Amino acid sequence: MLQLRLRPSPFQHSADKFGNLAWSSLWVNISVTAPPFTTTASPTSMQKSEVVKPTPLPFPVDDPETSAYTFPSYFLYGFTSAAVQIEGAVKNEGRGPTYVELITIPSVNTTKGGGRPDITTLNYYLYKQDIARLAAVGVKTYAFSISWSRILPFAAPGSPVNQEAIDHYDDLINTVLEYGMTPVVTLQHLDTPLPLATRTSFQGWDHPDFVESFLNYAQIVLVHYSDRVGTWVTFNEPTVDAAQFNNWASGYNIVMAHAKVVHWYRDFIKGSGKWSLKLAFSPGFALPLDPTNSSDVAAAIRRTEFDVGHIANPLFLGMPIPVSVSSTIGEKAPTFTTEELAYVNGTCDYLAFDLYTTTYHTSPPEGIDACAVNPLNPLFPYCTILLRGRDGWEVGTRSNTMIGGSIFYQHMRTVLQYLNTVYPAKDGIMITEIGFPIFDAYDMTIEQERVEITQSVFYQSMLNEVLKSIHEDQVNVTGFLGWSYVNNWEWGQFDDHYGVQAFNQTTLERFYKRSIFDFVDFIDAHSI
Repeated sequence: MLQLRLRPSPFQHSADKFGNLAWSSLWVNISVTAPPFTTTASPTSMQKSEVVKPTPLPFPVDDPETSAYTFPSYFLYGFTSAAVQIEGAVKNEGRGPTYVELITIPSVNTTKGGGRPDITTLNYYLYKQDIARLAAVGVKTYAFSISWSRILPFAAPGSPVNQEAIDHYDDLINTVLEYGMTPVVTLQHLDTPLPLATRTSFQGWDHPDFVESFLNYAQIVLVHYSDRVGTWVTFNEPTVDAAQFNNWASGYNIVMAHAKVVHWYRDFIKGSGKWSLKLAFSPGFALPLDPTNSSDVAAAIRRTEFDVGHIANPLFLGMPIPVSVSSTIGEKAPTFTTEELAYVNGTCDYLAFDLYTTTYHTSPPEGIDACAVNPLNPLFPYCTILLRGRDGWEVGTRSNTMIGGSIFYQHMRTVLQYLNTVYPAKDGIMITEIGFPIFDAYDMTIEQERVEITQSVFYQSMLNEVLKSIHEDQVNVTGFLGWSYVNNWEWGQFDDHYGVQAFNQTTLERFYKRSIFDFVDFIDAHSI
């Protein structure tokens, strides 16, 4: 039987409550495929041929308009990942199950490209190789998440801490630093421990014990790693609860948990690191169908308020959630006291957001106001009409993802200007996820996928617009993190190839795509 190496709890519990039998019971009805090996691999020497750059793109890296522009010296650029999507080894070394394992089981056999996260890229044992590969091509930032259910398999405050997990992430962070890269760490990336799961929230964010459980977990992590990590994210995309579960109320727990962690860090750790949480716009950042039409502008603003306002307003403005939201959904909206708003305000040092596409919005024929008082209206509660194109053209080249990812460089500056104006943050804006899964890449050979240029066009065009935003719009953009550093498990399937590296699911071997070279070359061409 597996022997957990658990640190003694500060409280005393019977062995039955938190012992091996209890741990095994967490995994009842969840079958798991074991990984092919269970020891950390040392980085292997790369062949010189692996880092030979591809033939340059048939257009210059330097746009004449931006050839003299440079990214600021503090600009964080690199690639990101999430524990549940890359680590594999889901039942190894004391990790407890998460809600993700439970909800993906029914659909993996019917989903195109379906699969589970049991092994995925096996980064848990191959992280040294992954970090070495990124450093070898000039990547300077590696963002990742820590698995809550590895650190605390039982989730509850006072339950045992898994020392093997503590040691693992300690070495991971040290390895990132040894290779001269900057770590950016997310505390929770859609992998809430199973004991906190509910039927009304995507990640148990509305569980009555969630806030204190998360604070306890964060304190353990910060005690161990805050001396080496300067950029933190509490939650990845908690705004999806509204989009997927019609649950805006869970935003209260998210806001309070985030604020408690940051206050504890500032008051007890006395740390100077920067904090935020990652906002997301579902199914894409809302733009007016006709920017000159006031009702279309109102529709786009309303959609954004419904997407993120219930979390962003309290944290960035110290204000109640938007009236458009509270007046429409009533008791389903989170509410904050004046004292709570003062407490949470200013606990985000920078604005972090994930962005994969944009959408266009217009008002319904009967008008927004009429829709907003009619719960039977099919557009309720957003009460906008969503479109993916205007003037006879879709927003941009479609990616493989069903949620509508596309090349939307022409709107990047508008998105950054809007967020900078509406939700100003003292330490600027960081794009914490952005990426493009090549259309039908799952049907390509690895060699075909490696030379495909659409992903390169995506990254270079987006980075070029970020340069314009910094220099022409005076938006303080402090970072740009591509999703992801390698193709990985994408929420029940492996067909959406976001990575700038391909990998063989049988041998687990990684292969650079040309996009990782084109990404780094663009940054280098615009660095001081």
